[in-house]
Amino acid sequence: MGASKARNAVLAVGAIMVDVVCCVPALPASGEGVVVESSRAVVGGCAFNSANAARQLGADCTLFAPVGEGIYAGFVEGALAQRGLQAPLRVKGRDNGSCTCLVEPDGQRTMITSPGVERYFERSWFDAIDAAHVSCGLASGYEIEGSGGNAIIEFFEEHPEIQFFYAPGPRILGVGPEKHARINALRPIWHLNDQEALAYTGCSTLEDAARVLAAACENAVVITAGAAGSFVLEGPDACFANVATEAVRVADTVGAGDAHLGALAAARAAGRSWKESLELANKVASGVCSVEGATLSDEAFARLGVAL
Repeated sequence: MGASKARNAVLAVGAIMVDVVCCVPALPASGEGVVVESSRAVVGGCAFNSANAARQLGADCTLFAPVGEGIYAGFVEGALAQRGLQAPLRVKGRDNGSCTCLVEPDGQRTMITSPGVERYFERSWFDAIDAAHVSCGLASGYEIEGSGGNAIIEFFEEHPEIQFFYAPGPRILGVGPEKHARINALRPIWHLNDQEALAYTGCSTLEDAARVLAAACENAVVITAGAAGSFVLEGPDACFANVATEAVRVADTVGAGDAHLGALAAARAAGRSWKESLELANKVASGVCSVEGATLSDEAFARLGVAL
């Protein structure tokens, strides 16, 4: 990777984890037990899911996520080889994390995360990155909330020329005001779902929530809303626009937001308009929703008929 290359690459910072996807008839109440109808272990993690979608679109994408040592790390190694992805970080002393995804009959997922090495980023790890050709980078609230979150923020502070896509995810309330203030100072693009946007801002409408977030980050805000598609506010004074999505039969929603983010970042790095980028991202996310687990196989992705 040299400085002579075009600045159009996507940098996916965060986690590679093992998802244990469990289909349940209903979520148990406190003190209850539930019998899983089916389960399987698949590779996941926000950075992996996003990077895989960007790769499948044909983007130049670097997966910057640690692989530790242990049972989960071994599983991850095999999955990376199968997907043609490489993770430049090899870290000793900690295993990769895992996530138990409880999937209800309507496809909604509830996650129980057991963190691993991905919550312990160190600033020195980023010395391996050649930032000269990176157009945009993405990271999630899971990793930023952890003790290594400051190292991630510091990298983007040192490289303000890289457009930061921030996906707080379900940990949006756990990241804390100090880190969010530093993130917003970078003028990031926020990417989150409708539930997260309303909970964090306390607003009653998605447009109001988007305007609160856009005023804080002074940049665009993207809100995904399931069957309603996605919404974008390109800046504090812009119009709030909806980009519709096609209806699909939902198997589960595991990884859909990550795939949407990866596809969106790849499309924006390739120079696509917001409307074109969100149409493409919606298509990719819908494809992920139509299968079990967090990613599409390359064969299934090819059937979507989308590319940069």
